[in-house]
Amino acid sequence: MGKSVYVNTKPTIVSVRVTDEQMEGIRRLMETTKKSASDIMREAFGMLAEKLERSERLDAIRTAAAKYAEARRES
Repeated sequence: MGKSVYVNTKPTIVSVRVTDEQMEGIRRLMETTKKSASDIMREAFGMLAEKLERSERLDAIRTAAAKYAEARRES
């Protein structure tokens, strides 16, 4: 058997500057969830991305609905 090789699946590091109050909030989350600051930040980024995607989808639906309503008024 050969030696196992470790592959780093998270090779990119992002540094974030936060206020003391924000860091305290992160520490509380770490204590409550038993997760690392990195795990918490990854989840937060994921939640933000999902929120933005939903917002973009809603904007597309609103645009389509407005076009539909306008077309109905014209006919």
